[in-house]
This record gives sequence, structure tokens and C-alpha cells, in this order.
Amino acid sequence: MEEPEINPDIQEKVESQAENASEQIINTNDIENIESNSKSDSIFKRVLENGFDGITTNPNYKLLALLIILLINLSLFFLVGNLGKTFLKNSGILS
Repeated sequence: MEEPEINPDIQEKVESQAENASEQIINTNDIENIESNSKSDSIFKRVLENGFDGITTNPNYKLLALLIILLINLSLFFLVGNLGKTFLKNSGILS
């Protein structure tokens, strides 16, 4: 038996429709993957992966930044303490 010949125009249309359908399936899969990734990312996970400033991922630099922050806090503590002490001395409460 001979197979009937298909009109080339109809065959091109069918092939293009099949390609469009496969592209749409791929696009919807990409969108679903992006949405699921953005939902699964928590702030804690992003900080662990990217660091506090989004650049620092080296643990040594994280510790250095923490040390600098602690030294600044300590110096501010002593500064405020000395200001309070001088205020109390000047007011006569602390002799």
C-alpha cells in the first residue's frame, strides 16, 4: 500500500505548532522553577550563602567584620560611661 502524500504547507504548520507547544511547556517549567526557588530561599539561607553584605563569603572576613563591630560597640560603651560619669561628678551626685 502506498502512503498518501501530505501537503507540504500542512506539514510545516503541524511542525511549527508542535515546536510552539514544546517551547510553551519549557517556558512554563522555567517559570515554575524560578518561583519555587524564590519561595524556598529564606533570609537566613541567603545570609549564610552570601554573607551579611552580600559580598563577603569568606568566614575570616565575617569574623573580622564581627570583631570591628564589637570594638566599636565597646568604645561607644566607654565613651557614654565617661560622659555619664563626668555629668554625675559635675552635678554633685558623684563626689
